[in-house]
Amino acid sequence: MSASAPASSSSAARFASNGSDPRPLLFGIDVTLSGQAVIRRLARELPDEAADLMEIAASIHAIDRLASRPPYRWRPEESMWTRSLWAEIPVREPDRWRQQAPRLVRLLHWLTDDDWDLEFCQLRLGTGVLDVQQGFLFETVPSGASPVLFSGGLDSAAGLAAQLVHEDAIAVSVHTNGWMWQVQRRVLAALNQASSRHCLPLRYRISVSSGTETSQRSRGFLFLAAGVATAWAVRQDQLRVFENGIGAINLPYLRSQHGSQASKSAHPATLAMVQELATAVSGRSFLIEAPAMMMTKAELVRLAPLATRKALELTVSCDAGFSARVPEHRPCGACTSCLLRCQSLNAAGLANLIPVDFPARRKDDWQFNVNAMCWQVTRLRACLESPEPWQRLICEFPELIDVTQLTKEEVVRLYRAYVKEWDTDEHAAWLAGLARRESRTVAL
Repeated sequence: MSASAPASSSSAARFASNGSDPRPLLFGIDVTLSGQAVIRRLARELPDEAADLMEIAASIHAIDRLASRPPYRWRPEESMWTRSLWAEIPVREPDRWRQQAPRLVRLLHWLTDDDWDLEFCQLRLGTGVLDVQQGFLFETVPSGASPVLFSGGLDSAAGLAAQLVHEDAIAVSVHTNGWMWQVQRRVLAALNQASSRHCLPLRYRISVSSGTETSQRSRGFLFLAAGVATAWAVRQDQLRVFENGIGAINLPYLRSQHGSQASKSAHPATLAMVQELATAVSGRSFLIEAPAMMMTKAELVRLAPLATRKALELTVSCDAGFSARVPEHRPCGACTSCLLRCQSLNAAGLANLIPVDFPARRKDDWQFNVNAMCWQVTRLRACLESPEPWQRLICEFPELIDVTQLTKEEVVRLYRAYVKEWDTDEHAAWLAGLARRESRTVAL
């Protein structure tokens, strides 16, 4: 930790939205961040740059939740989605972060579409929420284990299951409520039971007291920051992220979606910007690996060994499935994440992992989202059947221009595989059967 703190040091961040007066952002009141489970398990404190990164990411996530966007009815233009956000965040090494502020602002603008103005001041000595006062006697980190980001979703579980065939892993997770951690814990326990290798779980807890903004486009930065910070804490400069390419690129289903209205949490450009930021902050080359970026969700799921199927069944892939307020914590069955999960399990030959009574509490949303996904596949198919598929793809989906980390041949192959999964007779029969089931379902 810093040896001394100047008189101008602070222990509280401040922020303002759209020209409002600055207000304090207080850890323990407005936002809670706990890394004690990580620190105790590692038996060491986080390096200064790691603790700073986590507290910056938690502060930005809280501001993103506390500063509401205008309601939809007040957004006559696309620009009305954007906010102007200013923040002053106390850190242990302010000079280091002032130098990297432009990179951080660029990343946040890409993720949230907002205009960020970030300032950094000296954190008052010993007041960081990730500071520790006690010493440690021993370490518990398996030698050679690789840090992996783990969410409790189907992709992260399937990728981790495949990794545990060959090597140990450190599963880094962030949870915002007890139910989310219960899901993550159960999936990891099932993976450990079914694997010959060992997976060490390391988790951070974060919650925002009264945030009303639901878009939460900074969540991707929060999760990646946890992975990077933990990698630094175990003296590694690499992180693995298991996200399939279709979900990571996340093309909009509707032409009315703009920019970050389609989430970019694991987009190839996001991973590249976080990797660049981590390298610049630490002064050492950092690598974020995305082994499944050129796979569909079904292709990734097929990599999981047969013995880990129970763990895959325990995962949650619903936009609202981790919410503590959802009755019985059941997936909604209507969002595009739920539908993509069903599509991928069916295409992977694992339809038996889809519950027979798969719920759809929002019947109208289910039909709307199915239609939107089918329309997207129709547009993709037309592009891929043309003599110049890449040119047609970027005309129909200009968002693909931002996927510079993959070659145009790789992108075309990825979407060919995805469309082919939708075009099988088995998948058509499954979709028709699901529609018949929904016609008999009474919305809860």
